[in-house]
Amino acid sequence: MRVLLIYPPITMRERYSSDIGHSGGRQLPLGVYYLASAVRKAGHVADVIDAEASGLTVAEVGSATADFHPDIVGISTTTVALARALETARAIKRRIQDIPVVFGGPHVTLASETVVSRPEVDFAVLGEGETTFLELIDCLEKKGRVADIPGLAFDNRGSVVQTPPRPFIQDLDKIATPAYDLVPDFSRYNPPPTNYQQLPVANIITSRGCPNQCTFCGHSAFGRVLRQRSPANIAAEIELLYKRYHIREIAFVDDTFTINSDRILSLFRILEKKKIRFPWTCMSRINTVNLDILRFMKDHGCWHISFGIESGNPDILRLIRKNISLSETRRVIGWCRRVGIRTKGFFIVGHPGETVATIDQTIQLAADLPLDDVVVTLNTPLPGTEQYRTANQHGTLSRHDWAEFNMWNPVFVPKGLTMETLITKHTEFYRRFYLRPRIIIRYLQNILSSKAGIRRAISIARSLPFLLNKNQLKGHSHGNESL
Repeated sequence: MRVLLIYPPITMRERYSSDIGHSGGRQLPLGVYYLASAVRKAGHVADVIDAEASGLTVAEVGSATADFHPDIVGISTTTVALARALETARAIKRRIQDIPVVFGGPHVTLASETVVSRPEVDFAVLGEGETTFLELIDCLEKKGRVADIPGLAFDNRGSVVQTPPRPFIQDLDKIATPAYDLVPDFSRYNPPPTNYQQLPVANIITSRGCPNQCTFCGHSAFGRVLRQRSPANIAAEIELLYKRYHIREIAFVDDTFTINSDRILSLFRILEKKKIRFPWTCMSRINTVNLDILRFMKDHGCWHISFGIESGNPDILRLIRKNISLSETRRVIGWCRRVGIRTKGFFIVGHPGETVATIDQTIQLAADLPLDDVVVTLNTPLPGTEQYRTANQHGTLSRHDWAEFNMWNPVFVPKGLTMETLITKHTEFYRRFYLRPRIIIRYLQNILSSKAGIRRAISIARSLPFLLNKNQLKGHSHGNESL
């Protein structure tokens, strides 16, 4: 079978809804490359189109698909990209009428009924796709019964059928390495302008599943049980990237890379023996690190860690079940500064129970901490999360346009606040953090001292209107009338 896997076209403007998108990064869509590797391992022919990174239009994706002559098409999508994914599916169906189109990805897993009820979508793969997608290919090739395949959703004469869930893959080492040879150019992918030291950068994931209970996070795609790749397996992938594809920096994109410090110790001891050293970044959680592991990480190339802090109000932290304290946060960010690791804080504005006062507490916390960067998003209850299910108890949620669920539009307004207040405070947060002498000087030093300085400078300059324009309301005329 000839299998084409597609990541749909979506622009930075669509993803971020403002000029700040110019300072955003772009990661390799690992999901489709993992699937491509599994498909080829099973004896089929596979190719990948990353329409976002390639800058393709929907029409161009349709044309490229027809040129490939596939027997089946898989499209991976997030919530914000769903409209573009559906548009892409329609373009493909117009050119190849009987082609089976299969959707996958986090939105599909958490809200399959919003996808398979559409005529341009034939099937939805729920959760981890490697086994389910292969069984579907085999079933279609042999004209078998798709209803016998676990982890699948499809429309049957107007009714959505969802087969029993497929158990999660327990041994992640058995999953084939992503089909990196199908990546046309690694230079298309890079983190935000101040989140890398050397290019090219590759993002890799070393675990699946998250045991934490945050109410704004959906767990259905990979579950709540943590499953981790072995240090040897991770080291082999890094060696491949380093030696064959000349990758010079790694971004570990696990939700919490530091959840198992022994695994970190083992991984970098293996790499040390192989004489492979590189700068790297990761995402962490405040309550999973101590001073000793931070020192080890710094000594072995870690220069930047992103932490989910979310709020500066203890009651909000308890309500969203973040299970961290402000004293822990201050201590850990201080440790990172002491050992020389730069830090980024992830914050959210517009939690359930949020007030202007709690938002101001969060802004003040971010300013007081020795953070190097922040990412501030607007609370967006995504399908499958506890916050989505309980949104109407705490405020008003607009559900009429998935394209607005990009973390930068106020689709949820807590009781007592307004959409205008959220937008104003969101912009104020960025201005108060970044328009300070310490941050401005560091950015200038970062630009002037780096080989990629011009590239960084252009990205930052293009996003400046977001910080300097105090009236961001006109950029959010997205039709949230129901709010």
